[in-house]
Amino acid sequence: MAADLSRAGVGGWLGPLRGVESHRLDNGLEVRLLRGSQAPIVVASLWYRVGCRDEEAGQNGIAHFLEHMMFKGSARYPMGEIDRLTQSLGGENNAFTSHDVTAYYFGFAAEHWTTALDIEADRMESLVLDEAEIERERQVILEEIAMYEDDPWDALELETTARYYGEFPYGRPILGARETVSAIDRPALESFYRRHYRPDNAVLVVAGDLGAGVLEAVESRLGRLRAAGGIRETWPPTFAPPQALARVRQARGSLPRMLLTLPAPSAEHRDYPVWRLLVTILGGGRSSRLYRGLVDEGELCSSMSAELTEMAGPGLTMISAEVLPGVELEAVEDAVLSGLADLSRQPPTAEEITRARRLLLSDWVFGLERIHYQALMVGQAEAALSPGYPKAHLRGILECDREALLAVAERYLPSGVGEPAGVIGWSRAEAS
Repeated sequence: MAADLSRAGVGGWLGPLRGVESHRLDNGLEVRLLRGSQAPIVVASLWYRVGCRDEEAGQNGIAHFLEHMMFKGSARYPMGEIDRLTQSLGGENNAFTSHDVTAYYFGFAAEHWTTALDIEADRMESLVLDEAEIERERQVILEEIAMYEDDPWDALELETTARYYGEFPYGRPILGARETVSAIDRPALESFYRRHYRPDNAVLVVAGDLGAGVLEAVESRLGRLRAAGGIRETWPPTFAPPQALARVRQARGSLPRMLLTLPAPSAEHRDYPVWRLLVTILGGGRSSRLYRGLVDEGELCSSMSAELTEMAGPGLTMISAEVLPGVELEAVEDAVLSGLADLSRQPPTAEEITRARRLLLSDWVFGLERIHYQALMVGQAEAALSPGYPKAHLRGILECDREALLAVAERYLPSGVGEPAGVIGWSRAEAS
């Protein structure tokens, strides 16, 4: 399998992403076209280079709030019309806000896809921020925040992440806090919208069964919009990661839960794909080291997983586990920390490295099978990271060797005995 992976080469694994066409309109809008005829559908996703990290003091949650309001009416499409029109044409739409970007996407049959352009052009230029709708949506968001606060996993992740990042913008909850969301008013939303929602701060990705005249269709609808000029500012002050292992404890849920947050490089750092392989070796699937040690052999936990964020700035590694009844939490913590230290005492074997590569590349290939995910992959790279990110990421996964894995492990984990720097969170019922 390892030889087969090498022979495929980076270009072979890029698949349809090798054919991305890049254009830039006179008003600064960046356009990426990805042609594929596997299905008669087109996905149009519009990415604004603004997210939770761009919020000003006292306005945490405004990026997500505005995302909601973008569906609440514009000059041409009154309240409810965007969803009604999308459904009447058999399409779908959705959006999301992250710390780095805010994205909107539509999926239509190929003959209807320009409807997405009409909608995006109108709400980029003439969004209606109705006071009554703002208040209704505020209550929806406050209910979302309450749901996150009541969910044991979500609440634990919010607190450990906030503790890990401190004052750095990635420590802010994307939904915002109750007090900040309650204080966001129409002038604040209007100002945020005017400052960030302009063509020269956006990337449009159109993927799927594209016929002739695609760029002309984009130009006729979005090319006439006025640029704002110079939107995103430089990054905030340099992030200083924790220097020791801090602990967070919550009284929630009926089952004990553990969440360990550790440093990770930014997605475009050369260490990122290597560290991702290491995280997969540690906690990717039932054959991983920590799964065997905590679940199958150790019988300490009912489940565990390891994840790695994909951020433009300093990333985060999250190792989570649900603890079996009657198991001492200290035993789980000791097992996890010992498993991390074992990376230096027992370096990854060739078999482990091959298995981790296979898992990561399988996920990559499955994602590329859907036009929807192709559009999201391109949009994330172009808007949050850089055009060369997918290729560089694949090359790092394919070409790193055991020595590179050990060098990266040494940079992000303590060698031998010792606690890593990060935050470990525990959630369990108050009575336990």
